[in-house]
Amino acid sequence: MAELNQLAYSIEPRSGFCKANSTFYSKPKPILLPSNNSLMSQPSYLCDRTIAFIDASTRRQLSFSDLWRAVDTIATCLSANMNIHKNDVFLLLSPNSIYFPIVCLFVMSLCAIITTMNPLNTS
Repeated sequence: MAELNQLAYSIEPRSGFCKANSTFYSKPKPILLPSNNSLMSQPSYLCDRTIAFIDASTRRQLSFSDLWRAVDTIATCLSANMNIHKNDVFLLLSPNSIYFPIVCLFVMSLCAIITTMNPLNTS
């Protein structure tokens, strides 16, 4: 947060781009999160209807409870079938999607490594 405040003078208000470090910053104000590191894994979030993700193109929303239910479902269905183990590398070839974080969290829940590619990227 302090770093963001120090760079505020050089962040372009329209785009959120900072020339000093070539980084795009979110234009909305940051949301304050609880100080503990287990925010997402706390049982209260398993039944929370708070919105976790919004798909920009379709406006589809995914709550924290939907997110974790989907991660758990995929883990249950695919972990045995795909034979993914700790430290295996899993390639996710997908355009941006609201389902992208579900797959990432599923892979990380198995202690595997995820690497990503977007088929829409071109040279």
